[in-house]
Amino acid sequence: MAIQVRQLQPGNDLLLSDFLERRADSSMFIRANLRHSGLADTGKPYSGTYVAAFSGAAIEAVAALFWSGTVILQAPFYLGPILNHLTGLDVRPIKTLLGPLSQTDEARRLLGLRNAPTKKTSREDLFALGLERLVMPEHLAAGTWVSRRPKPNELRTLVDWRIASVIETNSASDDEEQTRRDADEVIRRLDRESAIWVLEVDGRVVSMNSFNAVMPEMVQVGGVFTPPDLRGFGFARACVAGSLAAARHRGVERAVLFTPKDNAAAQTAYRAIGFRLVGDYGIVVFG
Repeated sequence: MAIQVRQLQPGNDLLLSDFLERRADSSMFIRANLRHSGLADTGKPYSGTYVAAFSGAAIEAVAALFWSGTVILQAPFYLGPILNHLTGLDVRPIKTLLGPLSQTDEARRLLGLRNAPTKKTSREDLFALGLERLVMPEHLAAGTWVSRRPKPNELRTLVDWRIASVIETNSASDDEEQTRRDADEVIRRLDRESAIWVLEVDGRVVSMNSFNAVMPEMVQVGGVFTPPDLRGFGFARACVAGSLAAARHRGVERAVLFTPKDNAAAQTAYRAIGFRLVGDYGIVVFG
């Protein structure tokens, strides 16, 4: 059967949701954005333009260009035709590529961006955890460390940590003021959405993490940060574990995250609370 490539429109939501749900571990950004904003591209946060390849009535692959200039891929087949159609719509410039690693590699080639300057190119391992298998760190289980939502007067510290994190991962804007505005917007949005957590030890906030994509049954962990002078004590894994325990309490069943293939410390921390390798992921930030 011939493949048809076309832009998705409001009304195709359930069809796309069914396709993405079968690839849930590597589709959380698209799934969460779709749930937030549907298929209409309003230019507002979470909205985007979606293009899919169809075999008959069934979606076989999809790519979306979101409000932020990020292209997110779930296109194991027909990536070339999808990207040709998507870029032909001339919606907005592409600033970032996200998706399964082989797809982001191929997308760079197809888009002619293999040699384009980048701020960040990261090859990551994708981990998943059924929350019934979550392992609670000893201090957290004993209650001597506390995982909780941040207090309003702590948000400024979290903004500073967010800035330090994007600088450390080579994701910051060249404009320092823009980096601060972006960090402030992200932290305050995550706080409004009850999607950011901190770890308190001896009355001091020592680590943070967030859920950067949320579905009723599943969350994606991101934004994990511990200041350099506080690393090596198990704070990050405890912060993540505490946030996942709270998510499990409200009915979430599964969590995913990705971390650089060469970050042995982070991988050890996540494995210690139950995460297991299930795939890979690619991140390319142009600039």
